[in-house]
Amino acid sequence: MLTIYTRPGFEAEKEYSCTVLLGELLGVSWRLQFSSEVDGYRVVLPNGRTVTFSDNFWGRIPTGEHYCSSKWLPTRISSLSELPFKEPNSVVVLYGQPTFTKTAEGWCCGLDIFASTFFMLSRWEEKVSPVRDAYGRFPAHASLAHRWGFLHRPVVNEYASFLAQCLNLLGYPLPKRSFSARLHLSCDVDHPRLWWSIGDRFRTLGGSLWKRKNPQEALWWLRHGFFHSQDPFDVFDAWMEQAERRNLVWHFNFFGKGPKGFETYYSLNHPFLRRLLTRIAERGHVIGFHPSRQAHEDVASFDQELTSLRQASPLPVTTGRQHYLCFSAPETWQRWADAGMEWDSTLGYPEAEGFRCGICCDFPVFNFLTRQMLPLREKPLVAMDVTLALYQGYTPEEAIARIEALWKTIRLYGGELVLLWHNSSWNDYFWKDWRIVFNSCLRG
Repeated sequence: MLTIYTRPGFEAEKEYSCTVLLGELLGVSWRLQFSSEVDGYRVVLPNGRTVTFSDNFWGRIPTGEHYCSSKWLPTRISSLSELPFKEPNSVVVLYGQPTFTKTAEGWCCGLDIFASTFFMLSRWEEKVSPVRDAYGRFPAHASLAHRWGFLHRPVVNEYASFLAQCLNLLGYPLPKRSFSARLHLSCDVDHPRLWWSIGDRFRTLGGSLWKRKNPQEALWWLRHGFFHSQDPFDVFDAWMEQAERRNLVWHFNFFGKGPKGFETYYSLNHPFLRRLLTRIAERGHVIGFHPSRQAHEDVASFDQELTSLRQASPLPVTTGRQHYLCFSAPETWQRWADAGMEWDSTLGYPEAEGFRCGICCDFPVFNFLTRQMLPLREKPLVAMDVTLALYQGYTPEEAIARIEALWKTIRLYGGELVLLWHNSSWNDYFWKDWRIVFNSCLRG
């Protein structure tokens, strides 16, 4: 067992960081001991060797003051490189100094690995920033990870790997754990059908001809969907069959019934929806929750929508994602935890692929206002169809290259590529050239 000695103060936050770094990512037993005689963090191995890290965050905060303030944000990001092991060959230093030296007892590192981990996972950065987009979301460009160029790096996984190498070099072999990179398929069902009536078909043609002034698009619809009995957005059975051949599971997130005027575009009582929910359940896939934008800040509406979906679903509903990726730290997590949800998968940026939480696997979440770890996990979103095609404006070939780069990184840490692909982004004039991108994700 490892013993970590550190000064008293912010005990819950330090325990949380140890839980993720040591328990979840490394799978080692540990205990945290508080002593006013210790500077920084002193990690003591059973053989007496030590690794020390600086306390460059919580140790600087005056007694009685909360860290959730812009004055405690990292001010200078640096890189600790030229490390004596292959992977990782460098780590991002959010708090502390980029120093790493050998001592008589082991290693001494200037990085505050625990505060840096907490910063990325807790998302308190988003609480203190006033920057929001048109939908009230914290944008990627306002994050330190984007501004300092490490959004594409799962820095928390890198910290765990760095710590593991330190322990190995000091004669503490870690337990062997079998983790292989995996794909998590998810679909937010904003529009289960494109056409609910004959009139809708003609509206699609009208939009092609008069709104977008694109006769080629109208001709495409006439050839590929207008006269077909199956709705273009009804790809669910084909997708489930494709996933089943690869032993994968789809997670389909549905709206519930909200108050009049809310963005819940369909009725769960419609025969098409009832049959669809039944087929998803019978085939062993997952029905998740997709709260409307309005429910993001309206607790009563959130509860109403979730209750209606749970009543309509033949499966328990304990997972999902916020509509439009609307998220407020830590209130959204608290709401999901209070509703008895098991995990959320909102934490990706709409306009940029990558690792918003600095991690490429699911993790327990922490409410930094109540200073408690919640009975909820976050399964952070890595990439979304709309991000790649519209926000970033990639070509399909560029998107494939980005996905391959993400896969390469995720494989290093046995993580999970959480992908969001809408059912409406398939049999559509614009999206017809993007199937190769989705298929490249399946190939991994």
